[in-house]
Amino acid sequence: MPALLRLPITNVYANGDYTVTVCVGSEAVPLQLVLDTGSSTLALHTTAYQTEQDSDLVTTSLVQEVIYGIGGWAGAVVQTSMQLHGDTSLNLAENYIAVAAVGALASTKADGILGLAYKRLNQATDISQYLQQQLPPAQSSLPWPFASGNDTQLSQIQQLLADYPKRNLCPWFSNIAQAGVVNNCFAFYCRRSSVHYAKDMATPQPDDPLNQGWFILGGGAGQTDLYQGEFDNISVLHDVYYNVQLTALQVDELPLLPCAPGNNDDLANGFFDTGASAILLPNPLYQQLLQQLAQYNPALSPVLQQLPVFNGVEQGIDAKLVELAQWPPLHFYFAGENGHTVKLTCPPGDYWQHNAPAFGLCSFKLIPQLPHFASQHIIGLPLLCNYYSIFDRAAHHTGIIRCAKARR
Repeated sequence: MPALLRLPITNVYANGDYTVTVCVGSEAVPLQLVLDTGSSTLALHTTAYQTEQDSDLVTTSLVQEVIYGIGGWAGAVVQTSMQLHGDTSLNLAENYIAVAAVGALASTKADGILGLAYKRLNQATDISQYLQQQLPPAQSSLPWPFASGNDTQLSQIQQLLADYPKRNLCPWFSNIAQAGVVNNCFAFYCRRSSVHYAKDMATPQPDDPLNQGWFILGGGAGQTDLYQGEFDNISVLHDVYYNVQLTALQVDELPLLPCAPGNNDDLANGFFDTGASAILLPNPLYQQLLQQLAQYNPALSPVLQQLPVFNGVEQGIDAKLVELAQWPPLHFYFAGENGHTVKLTCPPGDYWQHNAPAFGLCSFKLIPQLPHFASQHIIGLPLLCNYYSIFDRAAHHTGIIRCAKARR
């Protein structure tokens, strides 16, 4: 019978993103990996795990390179064991893992990333031909075969890998679901979209309840006390990311702000991303949102004018300027099953995060489209932390996202 595994998670290691403890290799080295529905690769960026000490490790001739919205890396692909320990434990014998040699996750103390999206985002490059041309010829991508100097730059690695054959690796969660270890779904629960800094604390505390959450493997509705009420089902439109169609955004009861559909046949224009600690909106919609906030309450305009320009690092303003009672709820409308529309609400205390990124500051968690980003909506933690969210990949062909009001 497939297992149900409830795992504690925390946001203190990854600047608001949530990590789960995964024990890797024969030595069961405990590592903090970011839970990311916006990618599919399992990659380590740490010296805590030493490949030469792992007797379970099997090398390959594969490498991977990934560019995120912020940050990127390249490294050798290996296979090794993993353990997960929660209310029960799982021992997973063979897992594809990339050991990053170039680049890293941006501005994070996490040990790596655990991608939870679909197969087409988990591409690897077979460099067998390159390895055979070395003197002496090599058989595997570990140790890292590329010379130091300019070749270690990520852009150089990308160019070199372009000429070699690709293959899609089975992502970690797909692998364990197909093996029947857990049901083909997982649930995500959190309270914050930024790390909470308590009074007089120079560093955030992992035992602060506001910095904690749950990741439930194989979990579905009716198996936890973390939500209340009924679930609404948002359609996942294709199996790359957890792609959805956001149809409109609304400031309290003001007129709806329609969202431009995507260019695909299914009109997907964004995705749910547990690895994003903010909600990213295309520039036109973001500007319309700011205008409607000022229309809702003109007293908000001076605060909005103080919003810092997003530079990849979380910034805040004086928390005394942000009186949550003056701010409206934001409503997000998604295409649901059978032509229905699903309305999810982001209250002011979720898109404004108090005591972040330091005690006494307040962080605005909606950001405009970045210069190198496509025009799409990235639905991150500020909306998710108001809901208990089940990523049910077994429903239909591409899955659905089930959301119920979270108990806090």
